[in-house]
Amino acid sequence: MSARNLQLLLETAYDAENPQVFEEGAATVYKQFEEAYRSYIKTNKTTEELNFRFERVRLGMAIAFVKAYTRLSDNETSVEALQILQEAINAKSSKEIDKIVQKKIAVFDNLYHEIFVNEDRQQVLALFEATLDAGSREELDELMIEGLQLLTMIDFEHHAQQDDDDEPLDEDFLKSIQ
Repeated sequence: MSARNLQLLLETAYDAENPQVFEEGAATVYKQFEEAYRSYIKTNKTTEELNFRFERVRLGMAIAFVKAYTRLSDNETSVEALQILQEAINAKSSKEIDKIVQKKIAVFDNLYHEIFVNEDRQQVLALFEATLDAGSREELDELMIEGLQLLTMIDFEHHAQQDDDDEPLDEDFLKSIQ
């Protein structure tokens, strides 16, 4: 179920069927995490493999939330944050993921400067933050469901039209109609 939820979360965030976030597909990434988790349950030993698979699922969710935020805000900072996460998704270890993200951590702090008074953006960023803080499979699964519920309720088209309406009027145009 959660493999499908991860896929649906990404599809909803990107507004596209099968967005190419993971080379092998989101469902496969989640299933690889489940396999590593089952191995952990049997042996009761945490491995780098489990940590890496967990980080990839968490990154996929973070990408979904930042992509949704980008669709709502359409600003440079969110696009840059998305690019960093997409670069990190190709890392071959947890340490490499951390290195990529930590190198440009200030970009993520800047996301919060541009939320203005927009409840949808605030909620998406709250889920992004909760995803980064998540430390268990259960937390990720719960956040996936919350994310799906939120993203399916947001009217992205309305936000796009609203952003178009917020553009300042051309000064020459204003002078010509006076």
